[in-house]
Amino acid sequence: MKVSLTYNHQLSKDELQLATQAPSPTIDRIVNFAQKEIFQLPAQVNNRKVLVDLVTIQQIYAANKKVYCYTNHQEYLLNQRLYQLASTLPNSFVQISRSELIQLKYVQAFNFTKTGIIEILFKDGRKTSASRRYLGKIKEAINHA
Repeated sequence: MKVSLTYNHQLSKDELQLATQAPSPTIDRIVNFAQKEIFQLPAQVNNRKVLVDLVTIQQIYAANKKVYCYTNHQEYLLNQRLYQLASTLPNSFVQISRSELIQLKYVQAFNFTKTGIIEILFKDGRKTSASRRYLGKIKEAINHA
């Protein structure tokens, strides 16, 4: 793939143009990423407001009517609803249950059990599980990762 970048100071707003022979999953991911343009999430930890870099977030989950994210052994409280995050985060995040999103680059393995539950092992040794209902989304995300 040939990549070129042109700066145009006459534009009032940044603009991204892509030229492609045919649609492809790679182009779709680039467009999706550019459209979402989110790199940090506002969060709280120890009653302090902070910005959490998306690249550090391993897991986002709902518990006790609140939404949390987990990054490098630190938990943060988010002020957005899980469904809002699921629709705005980049494709590197996949919803694995009604109450949880994960970022694929932190996953070491997926174990598919005979009962239909998908056990997810993170690179840091933590585990979570996904419901059978989200199996299609998970497989699609793995194939495009």
